[in-house]
Parts: sequence; structure tokens; C-alpha cells
Amino acid sequence: MPKKRIHKDRSTDIGPKTRNRVECKCTLHCNGSKWVDPRTFERHRQEMERFRTITSVPQSTSQFRSSMSSPVDVGSSSTSKRRRKQEEEEEGQDSSNTSYSDGDESNQTDYQKPINIPTKRKHPKFHQTELIPDDENLNNDSDDNGGSDDNDGLNDNGDDNSYKKDFNNNESYTEDDDRGFSDDDVPIEQFTAPDFDDFDFESDDEYPDSNLEFNDSWILLWILKYQARFRLPDVAINSLIKFFRIVLSDADNKRFKNFPTSSYMMRKVLEFGKHSKTYAVCPSCNKLYNESEIRSTSGFKCNHVEFPNHPRRNLRKPCGTEVTDRVPTTSGFIIKPKMVYPLPSLKAQIIAMYRRPGFESLLEKWANRDGEAGLYTDIYDGEIWKTFPSSTDNSAEQRQFFTPNTADSHLGIMINLDWFQPFDSASYSTGAIYGVICNLPREVRFKKENMLILALLPGPNEVKLHKINHYLAPIVDELLEFWSGVNLPPSEDHPEGKKIRLAVICCANDVPAARKLCGHISALAACYRCYKRANVVGRKANFGGFEDISEWFQDRDPEEHRTNAEAWRYCKTRDERDTHVSATLVRWSEMLRLPYFNPIRHLVVDPMHCLFLGIAKWIVKKLWIDGGKLSKSDLKLMENRAKQIKLPADMGRIPYKISTGDGFSGFTADQWKSFILIYAIPLMWDLLVTSDRNILANFVKACSLLTCRIINNDMLNQAHDRLLQVALLIEENYGQEFITPNIHLSLHITDCCEDYGPLYSFWCYSFERMNGLLGNNLIILILCLCEK
Repeated sequence: MPKKRIHKDRSTDIGPKTRNRVECKCTLHCNGSKWVDPRTFERHRQEMERFRTITSVPQSTSQFRSSMSSPVDVGSSSTSKRRRKQEEEEEGQDSSNTSYSDGDESNQTDYQKPINIPTKRKHPKFHQTELIPDDENLNNDSDDNGGSDDNDGLNDNGDDNSYKKDFNNNESYTEDDDRGFSDDDVPIEQFTAPDFDDFDFESDDEYPDSNLEFNDSWILLWILKYQARFRLPDVAINSLIKFFRIVLSDADNKRFKNFPTSSYMMRKVLEFGKHSKTYAVCPSCNKLYNESEIRSTSGFKCNHVEFPNHPRRNLRKPCGTEVTDRVPTTSGFIIKPKMVYPLPSLKAQIIAMYRRPGFESLLEKWANRDGEAGLYTDIYDGEIWKTFPSSTDNSAEQRQFFTPNTADSHLGIMINLDWFQPFDSASYSTGAIYGVICNLPREVRFKKENMLILALLPGPNEVKLHKINHYLAPIVDELLEFWSGVNLPPSEDHPEGKKIRLAVICCANDVPAARKLCGHISALAACYRCYKRANVVGRKANFGGFEDISEWFQDRDPEEHRTNAEAWRYCKTRDERDTHVSATLVRWSEMLRLPYFNPIRHLVVDPMHCLFLGIAKWIVKKLWIDGGKLSKSDLKLMENRAKQIKLPADMGRIPYKISTGDGFSGFTADQWKSFILIYAIPLMWDLLVTSDRNILANFVKACSLLTCRIINNDMLNQAHDRLLQVALLIEENYGQEFITPNIHLSLHITDCCEDYGPLYSFWCYSFERMNGLLGNNLIILILCLCEK
């Protein structure tokens, strides 16, 4: 029986959509007096309070400032240049492997006090005083991070080296220098996205009958893919749609009575562009602009200022990069942005999911399961799910966010940031931010129809370091709205609507994406979960030395992280930022605007990249093959043995091509997992010496324990001990310099299991599959998300 269509009552006087403006007298954004939206006024007020708080220099910040004022050896000018040059080159390797103004009413959103999420370990704050070495002293092997380099640098660099040349010269300040600033100078770099004042999510003006029922939308998507493949004009597609309607109506008139009659009606049915925003992007600094505003200006140039309070006036100039192009047409030319950033609406995707039959019952399944203390079967058995607070007030009677009564209305999502190559014939790297609703059962949680697409980052190269904050800002704005509560429109099941709350409870990424997303420094310099810093021996860095493990193997303080990240924003020069990052190991991330977000515990160590693309690949290829422990003839013998092992068909890709190339060439993460868990010991045992057999046995045992679908505390303790033994054996037999960041990070995997359950709950295999799906259907996806 077809669902009843819900019509909105348009007979009542809704009134104008615009709000009464109020006068804002802040000096940060409104130059002393300006009429703004009430929401913007509140943001400006809280920004002023936050600025006064930071400039008042509290205890922890005062200590940091005193350390900043002391002499710091950040390297000579030539060393800094080499560091920046190397970072640029390594950023390029990453991509190959895988209007700001006084009148702008958009501003940084509310700063709220972070939730006091309980930590597992109580510890005194531990600090090490040694400075972070230069990038050129860090030995990063691409084999140890799953094909994505993490060598983007330990300082905050952009592409432009002219600043370093200008600032490091010995000339005195000229008349262009100005150490006093007027009230209209913005003290910090702004990452806010422009407001879409004309964007009304619930408006049906564009498509008045948006509740049109049509269940065979795959036919329309095929037509769009056909158009994209053969580059057909809309006129031809109009005729094709009419032909399809005639044929399908003759076949089953009742089923296809709502089939579109034109491309306009097709977009109406599929709701293209209705609930999405498209930003224009500066190709240089990644500042976002309202596309509709810059289209009216030919040769529009970016006016974003990275250092508004730089001591030198000539270095406070806007970016100046042209954001638009003039595209010739038959009637003249049109103005189009050089880069666009399509931002799918999270609210629209959530509403679409709630309209599915049975979706809410799936959300409630976790509340009916029986749990056992010390046993982990899914994410619901982890400490994060059990203890996640419902508010930010830190009261004694703190209510939990996830309860049986709110099982279908309080959603917890896991997000992933990754870059991939959508084209086979070109070097073009594009990024995507995915979301997964953890309330769903594990068997359906990672299906493509249940995945959320939060953003599509434009290419052709990966976003550099903190510049990703420009792309994160509008996403965080929507996440903050969901944290306060979003009312879904009325439906048949909920005639009065339904209030939904949502929180980001986990970030699962590889190491380079993790530090960009949450503002951590390179994993080559320090661990982002504990207080361990890299040791520098000669020109290489390592994480060896376990004698003092009790001192540094302690969770970092998230409040200290937030304080240091806030201080980073108020650095006036790039050198000051570099020194700050070297001392505190953090930079600002827009994710810190989420009041409940813990940048330490909520950022897990991904087992796929760490164990299989990291440690397994490093041990076999670097220690044993490159070290001469396994010869070419040994690899051929291993391949012949592997072909004699018969496995069930559902075991995935069989790792047969062992002797190809230098050995294990082109192995995927899934193949490395199968090799370690099944093949490694029977194929290699008699080819290794005793010390290497001990390394292999401990690592295989640890992986076997961790990959169980149901685990307990005893198994986690045993797996941790085995991984620690692997690190100690490698250090003993090969030297401290062979203890890589992944070997150290593996010691935190059991902590992640205590927080989120078995590895299947949070590893990145499912997100990697989404990369393949997006790459194959990128054109259709862009058509669905962007209104052109």
C-alpha cells in the first residue's frame, strides 16, 4: 500500500524568514558598530570573550609563553628552507600515492567548554624538553605507513617560501613595518565558511512536490551515467527519458506512472542540489567563498589573510589568487570558479535514512542485546559508548548520551578522512570524509547505502596541514547544530516530527589524515596518544627505548591539547607557529569546536594501516628481504608452497605473487592480513633464524588474538604483551633505529579495543572499499551533490 503523502500546511501566516538584526559593537569583526543577525551577534560576543580569556594568559598558557620567549634553536635559515622544501616534496608524494572581509557576517562558531570524558589512566602531566628534529633528520619509509607518507613536516609550512626569505634577512624594519594595529584588524586566521543567507533547507519552492514517490530511481541514475559516458546534451537526454517513459508505461503502467517526463522532472524526483551547498575555493589558500557571490565579479581575487597581525605590514596582505575563470561560450563568456567544494547536507542524508522502512528498528537493536563485563563483541561494549555524556555541564548527575530510551534518536557516528585516485590515466588525488552510524548493527553498518558522505575535497593534490580547516568549518557547523538537536520534518510515523541528536564519537584514519583532522604533529616526531617523543640518532628518528615506558606510556591531556591549539591560532608569524608546534606538538583543528570531542581518545589507531600495511610489510620487506634474510630463491619457494595451500572461497584475495618484483609487490592490506594470519608461519618458518622466528611468532599471535570477532580483557592483555615483545626483539636484534612509529602505535591498539570493542568495529577496511565505489561513480556522485 503506497504511503500517504505528507503535505505541509501553507495556509498559516509563517511570516518573513529574515530575522531582526541587532547592533554588534565588537572590534574583532564589526569595526566598532555593525548591524548583524542575532546568531552572528552571539558568535561575535563569545569570540570576544574567548579572545580576552586567551590574552589574559592563564597559568598553563603563561608557562608556554615563557618557554616560547626563551631561546629556541629552530634551525638556521638554510635548514628551515630545506625543511620546507622537503615537506612540499613529500606532500606531493602523498597525493600521488593514494570572502573574508569586515562585512562578512560569518565567524567562528561558539566555543563551549569540553566535556570531561573520563580517562582510563590518572597520571601526572609528563613533558619532555627536547626539541623536535628537522624533517630532514626523520627517516620515513613509505612501506611503513600503507602507501601514504607522513613526512609533511614538523613545522607549519605553506607552499610559499618568500616569507622565510623576507623575514630571515638582516635588514631592519622599514617604514612599512607596523607594530600597532587598528581595531578592524582580525587577530587570528579565520577558517569560517560564508553564510548562505538564501539557503532554506525546508523550503519546497524549487520543487513544490518533493514527496513524489518513485522507487526505480536506479533507471534515472543509469541515464545520467549514460549521458556522462558519451557526453550527451540535455536535449538528447530529454528525448531518451520520454522514450523510457513510453516503453515502461506500456510494460507496467501502475508501477511507472510517476516516471519523469523530462530532465527537469528527473532532477525533481532525485532532488539534485536541493539540500547541498557548493563553495568556490581559492586554489592557493583553500579559503571558501559563496559561489553565487563571486560569479558576478570577473577576476575575483582571494582576500584571505593568513597572518592578520604579522609585525610586518607587507606580510599582512591578502592572498590575491584569482578564484574565478572566464569560460568562453557562443554568446560571450561566463564566470566560473577554478575549484569547487560540494558539501552534501548531513541533515538531508539523515532524513532520507529515517524515511526508510525499518530503519529506526535497526537503530534500536543494540539496546536489546545482553552484555557481559570484560567481553567485547561490538562498539557498544566499549568504554566510549557506555560513558559518553549527554551534555557539557560536567554535573555530578551526568546523564549518558546513549540509553535504551534514546536508541533511535541519539546517534553516534564514526568519521574517516582519506584521499584516493579516481582516475586511472591521470595523477589526481581527491579526498572524502565519510561517516558511519554506529547505532546500526555491525552487519549493515558499513553497507554503502548506510554510509554518510560529509564532504568531497577537491584535487588535484591533498590539502596541506591546517588548511583543511577551511573545509572542516562548515561540516563542524552542521555537527554543532545536530549536537543541540535537529527536528526532522513530519512523516507518517512521526506526524509532529522527531528530534535527533548526533555526536562524533570516533575518528578512524591512517596517520597522515589523522594528524590533519585533529591537529596533531607528524607521527615521525611524537605519538599523538601518549607522551613518547622520537629519538634522533644521526639523521634518523626512531621510537626505541622502552626502559622508561612507565613514564611516557600515559594518555595525553585533552584539555592541555585544546589550550595549546588555541594558542597556535594567536601566533602572529609562521616562525612563531613553527616554534609553537615544535614545543607543544599540536596545531588548531576545527574539530576542537565540538565541545564533547576528545582529540586523544576519539582518534583511534587504525589496525589496517598499522598492523598489516605498516608492521607486517616493514618486517618482511625491510628487515628480512632488504636485510638479506630472505633471498629470491626463498621467495620462489614460498610462492610454490602458497599455491599448494587450499583455502575456502570466502577468504578474500589469495597472496600468491610473493616473488614478483622485489617481493610481495602490490600486496593490498587484505592480502597482508591473509598472509600473516594463514601463510606466514608455514611458508617462512624454516627459512628464518631463531630470533626472527620469535619476532614472527609473537606478531602472528598478537594479530590472531586482535582479529577475533569476540575478545576479552585477557586476550587484550596477551596481545599487548606480544606486541611489546615484538618491539623489544626488533630493538635487541636490529637496533633502536628500526623501531618505527607504527611499531610504537601498535602498543595503543588494545586501548582502542577497550574504548570501541573488536577491531571490526573501527578499522578502515570498509572505508577503503568506499573509495573504490566513489572512484567508479565520481561523476554521478558530483551530479547528485552539486546543483549546476
